[in-house]
Amino acid sequence: MKFLVVGLGNFGAALSMKLTSMGHEVIGVDINMSKVEGLKDRITHTVAMDLTDLQNLNSLPLKEMDVVVVAIGEDFAASVLVTALLKQMKVKKLIGRAINDTHRTVIEALGVDELLLPEQDSAEKVAKRLTIPQVENSYEICDESAMLELRIPQRFYYQRLSETGFTRSSNLKVVAYVHVENEKSLLGHARKVKKLELDVHPDIELKPGDHLILIGNVKELKRILAR
Repeated sequence: MKFLVVGLGNFGAALSMKLTSMGHEVIGVDINMSKVEGLKDRITHTVAMDLTDLQNLNSLPLKEMDVVVVAIGEDFAASVLVTALLKQMKVKKLIGRAINDTHRTVIEALGVDELLLPEQDSAEKVAKRLTIPQVENSYEICDESAMLELRIPQRFYYQRLSETGFTRSSNLKVVAYVHVENEKSLLGHARKVKKLELDVHPDIELKPGDHLILIGNVKELKRILAR
C-alpha cells in the first residue's frame, strides 16, 4: 500500500517508520528540514515542504496514495488547512488527528474518513489498523504476531466460523467472539454494547457488526482476508 503522512512529529514519524518497516511505500512530509533529514534513511521517501501551499500539494502523487494521514498536532491552523485542502482534492482515504476537543470538532466537521486521538491511538496500533482495514484494535506481541479485534468482513456474514479459514490455521487462533447489541440508555438513547463470548464454537454463525478476537501471525490473517 502507499501512504502519505503529513507531519513528522513524534506520532507521524513513528507511524511512517512502522509502515515502512512493514513493507509499505511511505511519503513523509514536514515543513521542518531537520526532521526530514533525520528520518530520510528510515522512511521510504521524505520531503521538506509546506503543504498549506496548494501548489506544493499539487506536486505530490495524491491520486496514487491509498491513505493520507494528516498527523500535524501542535499547529492547529496548519492541520485544519491541510485537511481541508486534501478533502477538496478527494484523496482515496483521509485520516485526521486531533489533540484536543476543539481540534476534534473542527477536523470531524471537515468530513475526514477517520479520526485519530493521541490518548487512544498509538502509532503501532494505527499502522496495523491501516494495513488491515477490518482491524478495530490491536496489541503487538512481537514483530510478526499480535492480538487483534477484527470486524467481521461482509463476505463472511452468516457463515459458520469453521467455513472462514480462521480455525484451520496453525498460526492463528480465535480466542473470543464479540457480539455487538443495540441497547437503550436510561434516557432512551440507543447505544451499541459489546458482549464477549469466550466459548467460541466452530459452528457459531458470524453476524454483521460482530467482531472476532484473534491471536497469532498478522501475515496469516492478511492471507486469509485476501483470499
